[in-house]
Amino acid sequence: MHKKSTSIVAIVDSGADKSLFDAEVGKDIGLDVESGEVEYFGGIGGNRINAFVHRVQMQVIGIDKIIEIPVGFTENLGISGILGQEGFFDAFRIKFEKDHDTFEINPTRR
Repeated sequence: MHKKSTSIVAIVDSGADKSLFDAEVGKDIGLDVESGEVEYFGGIGGNRINAFVHRVQMQVIGIDKIIEIPVGFTENLGISGILGQEGFFDAFRIKFEKDHDTFEINPTRR
C-alpha cells in the first residue's frame, strides 16, 4: 500500500513554468503515474523530457496553507522535485535577496 503523503526537498525555480517531480515521488503518494496526461518539458540545452501531469495537493513545511497544483512526474529527474511558477507562485510570495542572504516563502491571501 502506498503512502498518501511524503516529504521531499524541492528546488524553487522561477524559470520553470510548471512543477516537476521524480516519478518515484508520485508512486510514493499512491499515483498511477503513467495515467496522467503526457506533457513535454524543455530544459537547459534544449533537451525535452516527457512527464505525466497530475493535480496534487501540497504543503510547504511550516506553512499551514494547502494548495493543489499541476505537477509533471518523470523518470530519472536526478532530484526529488522542482517547484515552478504555475500554481506554486500563485499561492506563495517568493522573496530572494542574494545581497542580504535571505530566501522566504510566504502564503498569499488568495
